[in-house]
Amino acid sequence: MSMYKNIALGTVTSLMLIFSPVTHAQSNNDLRTMQTFLDIMNSYFGIIESAYEINSDFEKAATYQLQKIQEAYEDRGEKARSIEVFQELLKKTKNPVIRNALYMIMSDTLKETGRSDEAIELLLQGFSENIAAAGGG
Repeated sequence: MSMYKNIALGTVTSLMLIFSPVTHAQSNNDLRTMQTFLDIMNSYFGIIESAYEINSDFEKAATYQLQKIQEAYEDRGEKARSIEVFQELLKKTKNPVIRNALYMIMSDTLKETGRSDEAIELLLQGFSENIAAAGGG
């Protein structure tokens, strides 16, 4: 991925220099414009690489999807309803990384909706699972 980024940035830079006016030196504004453009392109490729990294890892992708589910419910004004969906997902997975993400997201939502006691219970449940998985309980 990095090779393609370097090729693309090199090509863009070369084209900008080739098609710039040859008869007079570049003004500072032109150089700043080119630098800004290259910075934007570099940021764009960084986003692409990050998305690729997330989507190439099942656990990272699942965690990101959980956050998006919560955002969608929040956009609908039904953030508390996401807890029911996450509880069902918790029943369906044995993956400890995804379970930890579910515990964290659900506990945050519970706290934000005034249900701190339930958030504490949920975090303690997740903590117990982690201790047991680590061989300590």
